[in-house]
Amino acid sequence: MKTVVSVSKVIPWIISPIVLQALFKTRGGYYYRTVVSMLCLSVSACYGVIASIILPIFGKRHLINWTVSRVYKTIFSSMLGITCTIEGKEHIRKDGGQAIYICNHQSILDIFFMANVFPKSTSVVAKKSIKFVPVLGWFMYLSKAVFLDRTNRETAVKNARKAAADMKKNKTSIWVYPEGTRANTPELNLLPFKKGAFYMAAQANVPIIPIVVQNYNHLYDQKSKRFGHGNIKIKGRLSISVLLLSS
Repeated sequence: MKTVVSVSKVIPWIISPIVLQALFKTRGGYYYRTVVSMLCLSVSACYGVIASIILPIFGKRHLINWTVSRVYKTIFSSMLGITCTIEGKEHIRKDGGQAIYICNHQSILDIFFMANVFPKSTSVVAKKSIKFVPVLGWFMYLSKAVFLDRTNRETAVKNARKAAADMKKNKTSIWVYPEGTRANTPELNLLPFKKGAFYMAAQANVPIIPIVVQNYNHLYDQKSKRFGHGNIKIKGRLSISVLLLSS
């Protein structure tokens, strides 16, 4: 009986902050909203670790990243009041067909925007250092993310070649940020693309599908400590043929 009473006292303290944050999701300054966003990511990563262990038991390994993205999308949007309008959904493959998805890279919020359109049976490419980040790195390792060491070209090429071979073997797709680093500026500029995504597409003989996220510097900017709310457009584009890449 004492246990039941003590639990009933604790639950309101857990539920109340969640309810209040959902009600006041458009409020708060940069640092407060940053902490909330990190909590959303941490909760989703914890779920990801569990999903990475349990789903393969039921033969559903290909749904690990997809389910995590849906959990993260729901929590983040509910807590921070940021939503997305998706255009060109028909270009994002839903038939299980393989592809390399490339997307512009603006800030850490890209994880949320990626979650809104992330396809099933897809892995992500990330820099090697993320592997050692607690919880997030554990989840990405267990979910078979492709880690590239950009400081070592020979190792990066080797990993890209292995990723292409795994794509063929496991019939999966890959999500890449080809700029290799963030470009969170007011201008609509892209940094030069790294070759990894194109190399993997050519090796695996799959198309490249561009995903474009609207510039959201007006909503989030780390330098000026701006973290607002609103709606951002995401657009899927026509795929690029591998034949074009090899010509």
